[in-house]
Amino acid sequence: MENYVVNRSAQKGFTLVELVVVIILLGILAATALPRFLNVNSQAHTSVVSGVAGGFQTGLSMYHAQWIAQGQPAANTALVDFNSLRANAAGYPYGTADNSGIGSTVVTTADCGAIFNGVLQAGAPTITSVAAAANVVGSTSKFTNIAPAGGSCTYYYTGEKSTSGATIPTLTYNTATGVLSTSTAALP
Repeated sequence: MENYVVNRSAQKGFTLVELVVVIILLGILAATALPRFLNVNSQAHTSVVSGVAGGFQTGLSMYHAQWIAQGQPAANTALVDFNSLRANAAGYPYGTADNSGIGSTVVTTADCGAIFNGVLQAGAPTITSVAAAANVVGSTSKFTNIAPAGGSCTYYYTGEKSTSGATIPTLTYNTATGVLSTSTAALP
């Protein structure tokens, strides 16, 4: 058998200075990357609202196109392909109830909820209907709609925070024009 001599000078490790430099570099990387990762949650909520708004507007456009393709039927006609949402005279959905006697417009929170689910269809976020903005506080669904005002439905995004005093994103659908707008609202 041959005797092997271990050369201690061939075995090297990191010096204390090298370890300190690596720790400092990792600290700098963490200090610059950490704020970026902390903001991801807020950006995700903003993306949800943008995605739902885009899908909602696309659904409204498809609904209107279907109404035109069917020969622009009279107001109050239900389009079966959109969960029987009824069209107003301009060809935009206003709910599933027969509101022809009052101008074919949204009347109840159920109308607004039906529009949300009918236009977005499969995969739509959860929605709860409440009587007033004060009832939005503490909602556990992703969106909450309130009683319609002036022919418009307002949908509050409650997926992020629905605490009293919080400012949250909203979507407002005008049934007369088919326009969907986004804004923010402070909860009472």
